[in-house]
Amino acid sequence: MNYLHAINAKKKQFDDYMRKAAIDYSVNKQYQNVRKFKADNPPSSIRKQSINSVWSKYCHVRPGWAQYYWSKNGIASPYYIPSNIWFSRLCRKLNSLDRFGWPLFQDKNYLDMVFNGIRQPEIIVRNISGQYLDSEYNCISPTQATELCMDNQELIIKPSISSKHANGVEFFSGSDIYRDKILDLFQTKKSDFVIQRVIHQHHKMAELNPDSINTVRLLTLLWNGKATLLGSLVRVGVKGCRVDNPHASNGVSCVLSAEGKMIDTAYDRDWNPKTNLPNGKSPLGFQVPYYDQIVNTVKLLHFKIPHFRLVGWDMTVSEEGEPILIEANMDYPEIYFHQLGGGPIFADTDLFNEILSYVC
Repeated sequence: MNYLHAINAKKKQFDDYMRKAAIDYSVNKQYQNVRKFKADNPPSSIRKQSINSVWSKYCHVRPGWAQYYWSKNGIASPYYIPSNIWFSRLCRKLNSLDRFGWPLFQDKNYLDMVFNGIRQPEIIVRNISGQYLDSEYNCISPTQATELCMDNQELIIKPSISSKHANGVEFFSGSDIYRDKILDLFQTKKSDFVIQRVIHQHHKMAELNPDSINTVRLLTLLWNGKATLLGSLVRVGVKGCRVDNPHASNGVSCVLSAEGKMIDTAYDRDWNPKTNLPNGKSPLGFQVPYYDQIVNTVKLLHFKIPHFRLVGWDMTVSEEGEPILIEANMDYPEIYFHQLGGGPIFADTDLFNEILSYVC
């Protein structure tokens, strides 16, 4: 009985979490914009009758979602996934967050264990539930952790369980001058963080913005024994800012073609279209180096975590051209920028109907 009570308590905690997630990611400025948006003579394919013909057998969907996306990108389709449906139904049902491995697999301290064999940022110090560990999971003291950081190279410290929108991410260099400051930094972070050596990206990716690691976000679906790439984009930072996430900077996201080339329009955090990247250049035609290898890598990695059928992968490319895994988002990877630049995330309507039939 106590065991069942604990399980039910965990499920309630998870449901509360998901409701909060929906608020954090959906009931925001864009969500409010969608609710009040009135399209001026939208195409028939995204009017109420067409939306209902597609969605009525699954759930109620406001036509404002498709119309709002169309107003931003000119792509008219009734198959856009509203964010509240994405987070509360698709992610909730397709990712087994309430019964297996979550948030354990989401912890960056375990990514090198789960995804062994793929290059990742070098870990210097781990803190798991308040316990300091080295890269090999050996128990160390805070003082020993500080010593491991004393190599005068640039390091990054970030929350290991959640650092969405780059929250809590800081850069520092270890030296005797900063020894006490590093200890203070540890005390500020308290627990559940990871310290990594800053990576160096491929020169082509650095052309976008040399001050940030510009990452490729790929969204994959594991379905019927196949890992399918639903969409990919590049997040580009701005000069003087170390992170590329548009929510944490004035950077942009730009969708990629099937060949790994940028389209002609990028989008900022407020969903505004931009014909130029922050560096002033047009995004059109920029080729992500070693894109095919990146795609093949995440497809293979997805089979290591089949309990999570929707995963958003943050990848970049090393100076030598090797794919590097930065992070795997296994809870509720967002789809805003994918649909802004590329249209509905389920371009295959048969797959759309399969997925919606399963989750609704």
